[in-house]
Amino acid sequence: MQITNTKRRFLSAARVNAMLAEVDTKFVTVDFAKVNGEPRTVNGLLRPASHIVGSERGIAQGEAMRARGQIPIWETASKSWKSFYGNRVFGIRAKGLLVETRAT
Repeated sequence: MQITNTKRRFLSAARVNAMLAEVDTKFVTVDFAKVNGEPRTVNGLLRPASHIVGSERGIAQGEAMRARGQIPIWETASKSWKSFYGNRVFGIRAKGLLVETRAT
């Protein structure tokens, strides 16, 4: 799905974090705007145990990302980590959960 209308209201970061906590380890699709405003959709897992970096460097990087408001996601299509800012999300879809903002 390609998102063509970038004039969408963002969900609050608190609401995004609460919804993602509800999703936990299930597959999730997140629609968000990149820093440059380009819309992006990522489908993946928030905490895949097989890809967690447990080194000191990985832990420090995760803490720095959280401090900036970034949320990491393991994108299954590219088999790589991606991230998005919690305050730039305009849609979340997961089994039993669908939240999207309307175009303004």
